[in-house]
Amino acid sequence: MNHKGICVALVCTFVLSGCTAGFATNAYVGVKQKSVQDGTYEGKAESYSVESEMNLRVTFQDNQITSIETIDAGSNANVYQTVEERFYPRIIESQSLAVDNITGATVSSNAARTIIKSIIDENGGDSSEWMTPIAKSTEVVQIEDYDVIVVGLGASGIASYLSAASQGVSVFGLDSAGKLGGNGAMSAGAMAINPSRQVELNQGQPFVDRESLIQDWLEYTDNDAKEDLVREFINESGNTIDWLENQYDFQFGNKMFSFYHPKLWNVWTMYADKTGVDKDHAYINSMKLATSKNPKNAYELELTADGFLLNKSGDVIGVKATRYDGAKYKIYGKSIILATGGYIGNPQMSKQYTGYTWHTHAMTQCKGAGIQMATSIGGALYNPDVAVENHIAQLSNIIRDDEVSADDKAILTSLLLDNDAVLVDKQGNLFRDKVDSNLSFNAWKAGDEFYAIYNADDISAIKTVGMDSFNKPLFLSQGGNYVPKTPIPNIEAILSMGESYNDVVVAESIGGLSNALGIRLNIKNVHGKTSGKFYAIKGAAYVYSSTGGVDVDAQFNLLTNKNESIENVFVVGNDSIGVLFASEKAYPTYGGIAQGYALTSGRLAGQNAAIYCNQKQ
Repeated sequence: MNHKGICVALVCTFVLSGCTAGFATNAYVGVKQKSVQDGTYEGKAESYSVESEMNLRVTFQDNQITSIETIDAGSNANVYQTVEERFYPRIIESQSLAVDNITGATVSSNAARTIIKSIIDENGGDSSEWMTPIAKSTEVVQIEDYDVIVVGLGASGIASYLSAASQGVSVFGLDSAGKLGGNGAMSAGAMAINPSRQVELNQGQPFVDRESLIQDWLEYTDNDAKEDLVREFINESGNTIDWLENQYDFQFGNKMFSFYHPKLWNVWTMYADKTGVDKDHAYINSMKLATSKNPKNAYELELTADGFLLNKSGDVIGVKATRYDGAKYKIYGKSIILATGGYIGNPQMSKQYTGYTWHTHAMTQCKGAGIQMATSIGGALYNPDVAVENHIAQLSNIIRDDEVSADDKAILTSLLLDNDAVLVDKQGNLFRDKVDSNLSFNAWKAGDEFYAIYNADDISAIKTVGMDSFNKPLFLSQGGNYVPKTPIPNIEAILSMGESYNDVVVAESIGGLSNALGIRLNIKNVHGKTSGKFYAIKGAAYVYSSTGGVDVDAQFNLLTNKNESIENVFVVGNDSIGVLFASEKAYPTYGGIAQGYALTSGRLAGQNAAIYCNQKQ
């Protein structure tokens, strides 16, 4: 089998013919010289999920795609819903595979396109004839007289929208993705200090002494964090949970938990909507309530901000944007809140500020738009180089192929994560002492890849005796099982499989391994061996987001390079979270800081933006 990337494992099976499902065509349909045989076909491809491939059923009639059905999404259900609701109807309407990917669901869009192309090619057609360009709209849309414009509708943007709407002002929101919630809807939980209901359930006892936490925070960040923002976040985060539970469709856990921090402060909890379904529903239902508070309130998805609208004096008076179909928007408002989620989806910015382009477990529509917009009007950066948010270590090329057994995948991952492995960073240096036993949170310290190295004797012992432990990642686990100290007779086949996915490199010497990896390994031996065969298993940190951005004051107004506040521009969430941290240092591991700051900074900025607008009436 070929292994060429994310969409490889394709199986097409003729199922039935003579289907009569309806379809629509339009002026963009191109001439196709080779006809796809009528029928319904199934195809599979590796997609976003680490547990199963995408599996689709596609029907053709009269050389037209008449239906696209999902057998297995191979993705997060709520993200994939945008593909079903937006991407597939556009393919059927245009009869073209040149339809743009759905932002926020790029991997799923590409996987679906690959499946359909392969089905076409294997059943009489020519997929190159199905790439007719889609005409772009020339429409110009002008939207006027809003009080607050929210750019980005992830956790921080939605909190901003809800907060401003609660004050009665008119609010317009936009997001480049096809769904609400962004990365916030995919996070595990949020940090909050002593929320009222949870404290009451704790016999009225606060979980944390706020001043002790503040001092610990400032000490950890070497006083590089802005104390007024740290205090604002800690003092207001509990109120944010109270507000979301009391006014909107959010339900947080009854208990607060500690995370991976020595002080074990109980500051973190999970949440969902009030029926307990998921965070997506909490955001969607809350936005419905917020839009009902003012007849003018509205938002639009698949609409990407391009920059600010300025008057002749250079003052910000609105936002320019482009809709997915090419239509241009001019949206005018008194105040703007930037909430675009940082820059982890922008390889150039990631490389510039953190030194690497990272593997991600995130919706990579977060391309630094808010930060770029802020700096375009003189906004100052503040710790843009804070370490990335990393909670996951996994194989560098996660094997998503259904034909590889879950147990084999699990064994290879366990070898990567084994505490007894010789760990080497991207510079070829040993880095076990930099991660302690918490590789998942510290893998970023190695760079964009790290290597777990074994010698031939290690592998021989695994074959006959087995592994001492079974190391299963908390996130991005692919299932599979292994009983420690059980022989693994097919370990060579598993390693060979890993080679085919570029996850395992094998060499006859340490020097040969250095050459094969393209780095200089600064090690003299592997578990005492200086010669013989050596195996390097490639791993990587999988990150959620960047954690540095622009400078803001205590009201979340953008600060310029002259330390002056721009009174009608606010910046929240991961676009400004660097104010809480220290340059080139990981954020503290209290638990859920990024999500807690997103919700709290959004609430406070929305409130402050509404106050500003009311003062300008």
